[in-house]
Amino acid sequence: MNSEPIKKVCFIGAGTMGCFNSLMVSVAGYECVIYDPLKESLAGRKENQKVMGEFLSHSNFFNRVDIDASISRIKDESNLINALEGADLISESIPENFDLKIKVLKEVESLIGNNAILTTNTSSLSVTKMSQQLNSSTHFAAMHFHLGSRLIDLARGVNTSEATIKSLVAFVESINGHPLVLKKESPGYALNAMLGGLFRQSMLMVIEGLYSIEEIDGAWKDMNKSEFGPFGMMDIFGLDVVKGSWDEKEEGSSHIVYKEKILGFLSQYTENESLGKKTGRGFYDYSNLQNEHSKSNYKDIQEDLNIGIIEAALVLLVDDILEKENINQAWLVGTLLEKGPLDILDTMGIYQFNERYTKWTSNSYISSENLTKIKVFLKSYK
Repeated sequence: MNSEPIKKVCFIGAGTMGCFNSLMVSVAGYECVIYDPLKESLAGRKENQKVMGEFLSHSNFFNRVDIDASISRIKDESNLINALEGADLISESIPENFDLKIKVLKEVESLIGNNAILTTNTSSLSVTKMSQQLNSSTHFAAMHFHLGSRLIDLARGVNTSEATIKSLVAFVESINGHPLVLKKESPGYALNAMLGGLFRQSMLMVIEGLYSIEEIDGAWKDMNKSEFGPFGMMDIFGLDVVKGSWDEKEEGSSHIVYKEKILGFLSQYTENESLGKKTGRGFYDYSNLQNEHSKSNYKDIQEDLNIGIIEAALVLLVDDILEKENINQAWLVGTLLEKGPLDILDTMGIYQFNERYTKWTSNSYISSENLTKIKVFLKSYK
């Protein structure tokens, strides 16, 4: 692979992630082009980025002064050959459909030079399976951005070279991102896996009739001094997106023990087009939002919520996806909260965690695969 630095980046797809990713890269000074065959998607790109930039400038993610110039520098292109000309790095962020992604990646692969790096922004699909469909798999990897965060996951495909990973790490650092290189592929990478644990736990607590949506969000906001609870976060992501991620979970995955209950729970909302903030109604009705919550059960709720996050973190550790400090770091960078999940475990203590974890195990909501791995691991955990 050519060791020349990356100069031009081509983004495939002008959706939410294509807009965010290209804006973050353009702000760092790179030449950027965004390709989409739908001219109407390109027509709305600048306005989408202005709204995005305005929102993120309030949190000091972007400097307001840099945003307009950076948006103007990005070139729109509906012709793929023109878009790819001279590109050193290609970032694909089209919808989460395996066959569609492979079709587009193969077409891109046939048009780029031997030294160009091809990446996917997939959130849930197998990078290994994708790389097996490509000829230049040594130059292929996952480079997964998180909306509104500087955390960027890097995951290898089956043949990804160390030179490719090294180039991507340097690139991520050059755009003021925080690269997180996974030792091997893992569903949801790190942050999404832990957020998934939080969301799963939250929904199961409602499904079981233990607490209300408002109580759970109130407990989370009280514990973390944050603006949104897990249900508020899911409303922001979009309940169709959350449900789609559960639809994609494979039959052999550890989630199968509760997948159908969660899909049924989410379907109550998605079938009525209650998709979250973007439709004005999801778990909350945003035309009549109430913020009063009872605090009577907050401690119990908080400890149960932490179970889902800690379990996901321990799976990452047990499966040798990341080291302990990197797992905590992924959570801290991605959420801007003050304590990582394994720090929370240290504070909670193994005995207290085991007691809570066993309670959920008895309800058959913890997969036997995860349960066995974690129970064995905790005996030697320090």
